[in-house]
Amino acid sequence: MDPSRLTSHRFPRRVGRGSHAAQPRRAARLRRRSKLALAGALAVLSLLVAAGPAGALSSESAFLIDGHGWGHGIGMSQWGAYGYAKHGWAYKAILKHYYTGISFGDAANIDIRVRLRSGLSAVKVSCPSAFTATGTGTPLEIPAGATATTTYVDGSYRVVAGSVRQDFSSPVTFSPGSGVLRVLTATDLGDTGPFRGVIRVVRSGGSLMMINSVPLESYLRGSVPHEVSPSWPAEALKAAACAARAFALGSRKPSQSWDVYCDVRSQAYVGIGIEDPRTDAAVKATEGVVPVYDGTPILAVYFSCSGGHTESIEDGWPGASPIPYLKGVDDPYDTYGSLHDWGPLRRTAAQIGGPLEAKGSLRAVYTVKRGSSPRIVKAALIGSGGVKFMDGNELRMKLGLNSTWAVFTSMSISPAPSDHASISPGGSLTLTGRIYPALAPGATVKLVFSYDGTWRSRSVTTTRASENLGGGYKATYSEYSEGISPEQATKYYFSSGKAHTPTITVAVQ
Repeated sequence: MDPSRLTSHRFPRRVGRGSHAAQPRRAARLRRRSKLALAGALAVLSLLVAAGPAGALSSESAFLIDGHGWGHGIGMSQWGAYGYAKHGWAYKAILKHYYTGISFGDAANIDIRVRLRSGLSAVKVSCPSAFTATGTGTPLEIPAGATATTTYVDGSYRVVAGSVRQDFSSPVTFSPGSGVLRVLTATDLGDTGPFRGVIRVVRSGGSLMMINSVPLESYLRGSVPHEVSPSWPAEALKAAACAARAFALGSRKPSQSWDVYCDVRSQAYVGIGIEDPRTDAAVKATEGVVPVYDGTPILAVYFSCSGGHTESIEDGWPGASPIPYLKGVDDPYDTYGSLHDWGPLRRTAAQIGGPLEAKGSLRAVYTVKRGSSPRIVKAALIGSGGVKFMDGNELRMKLGLNSTWAVFTSMSISPAPSDHASISPGGSLTLTGRIYPALAPGATVKLVFSYDGTWRSRSVTTTRASENLGGGYKATYSEYSEGISPEQATKYYFSSGKAHTPTITVAVQ
């Protein structure tokens, strides 16, 4: 029998479903169906991932900070005083504006002891003329132009000046025979040079401290031109001189060896090197005039510029008690200051949340208490991991802000850029976010997008919502949500005024 016929007979072309000859074709069809099913499942999965099932997608915020003023905001605004002087105010009227309810008294030209520097192993001074070192025992006469070096050796103050040497059992005071002493050891401000008065060397905390004891009016000559520009109007300089005089008098510490620092911890003081005829004239014109309250020199704190309103001391400094003359007041002429307004500053959540040690990813810096001015007294740091509170001064220092008068706006977007969101062709995705603080009811934000280098936008209506922060505080914010169906890779962000979210890219694949 012909084998081909046998084969043809046994395996006809038209066979039933169960025949072995049908298996290869059936398997191919099943593979095609499986591929289609898998593609569909992947598409659905892609949409599910892009659409963000609960907890699957993250949110990221961007921050905008606007602010006003420079400094702590308590007492007299130096630029505000400048503005009042430019508008014809006399110095006493300027002082009465910033220090509520004060009057004026007379102050004697007593000595102010300025701590120039501590933590020293040696102190060096000189003088163009002969000068003297005194302590216990016989004074030591030092030749003109010699450098006197003081150290502490075996329980004594040792002064060496060339071939001259003497030990003293008590602190040493250097006095000029004529002229002024020259300080050769740099002060806390980094200054050397001539200083009026005497230089005293005392042992403190295991090292030496250098102190300049100088008459009050001479002290002002070396301080006022560092605190304000000598080019300012005369009445502003006089106001500054009187405030500095009151501050120095109020800082005296009879039970200690010194009264004030030479740097901004008290008032910057540089000695003769910074003196100027214009500020000298202001000091002379107001000699002995001191602002007082109930007959006592006031705590005449001051700062650079206010932003338009000063602050009450109890709101500006945590833990401070109210003081009648340190109340927040309007400051209409402070606009002359270059930092009357500052910002906007743009920061990422990491740039702010890191220094502030926020709980999780930072979503908002929400002010829960402001002072008599709009300065921040207390803020809530709202993070993905919880809320913590911080006072305004700590917030300012950790972020390096010019003042606590700051307004934080944060806007978030979800998915976040790190989610690398994508959809399949024909798919859709919903973008969501929040803006702190809340916008007006019914306000809109813009969804801004680009797929070809040209940016377009459309308005999105917001809704207001709130959350409990703990401690009896609540935060109000606005939510926004918008569906998108891009046909190609597109960039998106939400914006409101100058604020905007991070930018995300949604891929189509």
